[in-house]
Amino acid sequence: MRTNCTKEMIPIVVEHLTALEENIDHFFPSLNTEKYDWVRNLFVDISSNIGFKLREEEELATISSGRSLKIKYSKVDIDTIWISIQKEFPALAEKGLLVLLQFSTSYLCEVGFSSLINIKNKKERLRSTEKEMRVCLSNIRPNIQEVIRQHQAQVPH
Repeated sequence: MRTNCTKEMIPIVVEHLTALEENIDHFFPSLNTEKYDWVRNLFVDISSNIGFKLREEEELATISSGRSLKIKYSKVDIDTIWISIQKEFPALAEKGLLVLLQFSTSYLCEVGFSSLINIKNKKERLRSTEKEMRVCLSNIRPNIQEVIRQHQAQVPH
């Protein structure tokens, strides 16, 4: 019985994998990461075929030619750099932050799915996971000592 099921499944799996192989470029187009080098390092030389508007090119040229900016940002995280240049270089900052936003968004989705899987695996009988998910995905961490202090058993008078 088991071998019949396996023999019937093989063509279905092969067909599915073939279709996936044919369409993978549609869902995951090849990405030329060189055109995003400027996001990781504002002081790198870039080619002119990246698709910048004139204002963005001017802002990038101003930043990359400024030695004081290079020194200032040499020891700062990439997200801090992009947030700090928003006022002075708004067009370039918007373009750079849009690129970086994609990574943080996909990271948050991965964290959410991992949390959901962990909750579902640990509490199989749980129908609603909304409250547990809210706690897992919150950036606010509880002050356990304060919670314990507020909820200590009351001594009768």
